[in-house]
Amino acid sequence: MEFDKKNGVLLFKSVRGSHLFGLDTPDSDIDTFGLFCCPERWLLGTGEDYHSYISDETHDNYYDELGKFIQELKKSNPEALCSIFTPSDKILYYDKRLDKLWGIRDELLTKSAFPAFKGYAKSQISKMFGLSKAMNIDPEEVKERKNPLYFCWVPRPGNDGVWNLEKWLRENGLKPEHCGICRLPNGIELYTLYYDWFADKDLEFLDYLRLRYPGVRFDSEEGIEKMKELEEGKKTTEIKYRGLLDPSAPDTTQLRLSSIPKSEATNPLCTFQYNVNSFTKHCQDYKKYWEWVKNRNQKRYESNLGHQWDAKNTCHSLRIMRMAIEMAEGKGLILDRSKAGDREELLRIKAHKFTFEEVKAIIQETNERMEKAFSNSNLPDEPPKKKLENFMIELREEIYGKH
Repeated sequence: MEFDKKNGVLLFKSVRGSHLFGLDTPDSDIDTFGLFCCPERWLLGTGEDYHSYISDETHDNYYDELGKFIQELKKSNPEALCSIFTPSDKILYYDKRLDKLWGIRDELLTKSAFPAFKGYAKSQISKMFGLSKAMNIDPEEVKERKNPLYFCWVPRPGNDGVWNLEKWLRENGLKPEHCGICRLPNGIELYTLYYDWFADKDLEFLDYLRLRYPGVRFDSEEGIEKMKELEEGKKTTEIKYRGLLDPSAPDTTQLRLSSIPKSEATNPLCTFQYNVNSFTKHCQDYKKYWEWVKNRNQKRYESNLGHQWDAKNTCHSLRIMRMAIEMAEGKGLILDRSKAGDREELLRIKAHKFTFEEVKAIIQETNERMEKAFSNSNLPDEPPKKKLENFMIELREEIYGKH
């Protein structure tokens, strides 16, 4: 990305990710981070032109605006701290006007960083065990986006389990657009279903009678009377129920209710329960899975097949916790893991050379060490926020030509 008067002044650019920490493999991409000062006009007016960062489509290469970067340093954000401690051989561009900020970087290592490092490590551990990973969603369950009827359950005749409403309608030759439903009071997502048989020209009348009056034999005298009674009803107009789903809102989780005539209210065809929570989760899983398929790193996906844990996230979580331990013990922020002495172990973990149980034990032991290091640390409580604020103001004034 090129910077000019239209989109700002580039201040810093460096390698980030596995190459920054010495944990790259032949398959590792080179990701970058940059820092820029936005044009003055972005800060004027209502802020509609302001962008706190700029990135490519994959977010592998991105640039923070100066204001966002300073805010993250105030909050002891781990990624921001790693950027300011980047070794010189990993820096691709450096503006000398950053010297004053780099000069106080040791003061930015404080106890306020502990929760941030701990939270970052926790998020990586969560991803490591696949607690929220799309790769663990059953592809068969999200092959297509199902509709709410698949999550409505109707008791089968003779107490023989349940059918979903979609199947129940299909088995009985009924169409969703001719159905009317109303919610039962004092029930959780319980509904009664009615049918506009007059509007369905394809439904055999006798089939409808058997559904509406189960147990009645229509070759008997009682059956004949019912037949006559309902045949008379054919001379009336259609009820025009609203159907089960709103065709204009395909993504809705709600069923469509209808007004039920008093003459019909006492004779529903069935009662069913709608599991709206399961449908909502299905929609979330469907979206998550197919977005993951579209954007996933195929090599990383194949490397994790057959394992209970994600090797890359495991490597990240251990690196973060160990860096936090070293920081708490006053050793600074050691990015190059060869200098920290655990590079080979982390690369072996990244290559799935450990069992699931071994990895869990390493994570637990490292977490305990981190908590102990936090408790015993002599680091300052907070970073020098006023110094950070003053640096940002002074640098903007210099760049914008205001002295």
